[in-house]
Amino acid sequence: MKCQYVIDKFDLIDLDLNAVKTSTVDPKLESMLSSYLVVSISGVYEDCVEHLFVERVGKSNDQELRNFMKVLMHRSFRNPEYSNIKGWIKYLDSSYGKTLDSKVNQSDIIGLNGIVTNKNLVAHGDVSNATLNDVINFHDGAKKIFEIGRASCRESV
Repeated sequence: MKCQYVIDKFDLIDLDLNAVKTSTVDPKLESMLSSYLVVSISGVYEDCVEHLFVERVGKSNDQELRNFMKVLMHRSFRNPEYSNIKGWIKYLDSSYGKTLDSKVNQSDIIGLNGIVTNKNLVAHGDVSNATLNDVINFHDGAKKIFEIGRASCRESV
């Protein structure tokens, strides 16, 4: 990834995940920590996708168009699961979605969607079944999608 904003956000996630990897936590606390992490990480993913699209549109040097994209993404983009990200990428060029599909592994899609699915469970009052190990593995897969997505769009997203 070349976008420093996204790199910094993902580095912060990695720091948090590395901190929990090395700690011994009782099962109830681990469940609560996992729930917090999936909500937090999903929010970061949503923010990063919005940022990348706004930056991409900003390349046109049209401030009104950039402002429009910022408002549109903020109002319309939720749940940064794979199909939603791919759908927005296809708005730029339909071939970008096909390129993304050809390069992304199913396990990476499961990782990204695992974060979002568990976030939705927590956000709607249910229990996340994700362990800390699951969250770490989900995030590792999701990172690959962000890297491939940017490359698939010729660094435009």
